[in-house]
Amino acid sequence: MVFQHFNLFPNLTVLENLTLAPKRVKRLSVDEASEEAKQLLALVGLSDKVNAYPKSLSGGQQQRVGIARLLGLRCILTTYCLTSQLRP
Repeated sequence: MVFQHFNLFPNLTVLENLTLAPKRVKRLSVDEASEEAKQLLALVGLSDKVNAYPKSLSGGQQQRVGIARLLGLRCILTTYCLTSQLRP
């Protein structure tokens, strides 16, 4: 689920936010989860933000991290204004 208020852990980096669920839910190793997270960040155009904290990201960037997190869990996307805060 991608929430309207991104629900990123403020004390974790973008990479840590993206690897938390795959390590627990999919039981991936740290290396596997990190590699997958980096690929997802590249997909959403944020590969340069791997070590950034959520507070340093714009709202649209935080939303893209949330989308990457969702894609990492291979969930079905049902959208309602999911991309309303993203620039074209």
